[in-house]
Amino acid sequence: MRVIDVESDSPLLDVVYDELLVPNFPAHELVTPAALRAGLKSGLQWISAVVRDCRPDGAAVAEWSPDSGVLLLSYLAVRRDLRSGGIGGALLAEVLTGWQQRVRPLLTLAEIEHPAAHTPDADKGDQSARLRFYARHGARVLDVPYFQPALRPGAARVPGLVLALLAAAPELADADVVPSEPVRAYMRQYFEESEGGVPDDPATTALFAAMVPAGIRLLPMDDIAALPCTTNV
Repeated sequence: MRVIDVESDSPLLDVVYDELLVPNFPAHELVTPAALRAGLKSGLQWISAVVRDCRPDGAAVAEWSPDSGVLLLSYLAVRRDLRSGGIGGALLAEVLTGWQQRVRPLLTLAEIEHPAAHTPDADKGDQSARLRFYARHGARVLDVPYFQPALRPGAARVPGLVLALLAAAPELADADVVPSEPVRAYMRQYFEESEGGVPDDPATTALFAAMVPAGIRLLPMDDIAALPCTTNV
């Protein structure tokens, strides 16, 4: 499978957004096409896509925060009729290799829907299967009550997500905890860019309070009932 970068001026960008991201993610979880294009132009976002016959069959979208050292896999999507065919695995392999070489992140994270809070959908997939997919590649969940901030004015926060660790810098590779400060710095930036600042509502306060100085525990994905799940945001 050929994995390529999709540039901000590529005609493939609209195809990735309309045919991969929109069918796979609820509207409140998606940035706008203009915001995605601007992120690509800034160099702080990029898209890796599996392309066949000039058509993207799957894509992974990166969001890089050099100030915190955190890299976020913000979206990974595969065409519905091509799932379970290795495309997702090829994209995740690129995340775990090429992306690591590109920016040398301290932590590589992903937002994943919690099966207890979201219903499987023929278009958007099965949350339990998605967790199993990431678990097979060594991902673990940060023990924080996570939710996605509102991405733009008028959008809603997205409850019932877990924040997963996909990869870490070599010095943290075998750790059972991750340092809190990079995660705290990244989340502070996330809230400032999406909601205009870090609010003091109960859900946000609980999220930041879980980032204790001793570090954030990493939880295995196989016990879904033990994973944190925030539904009231």
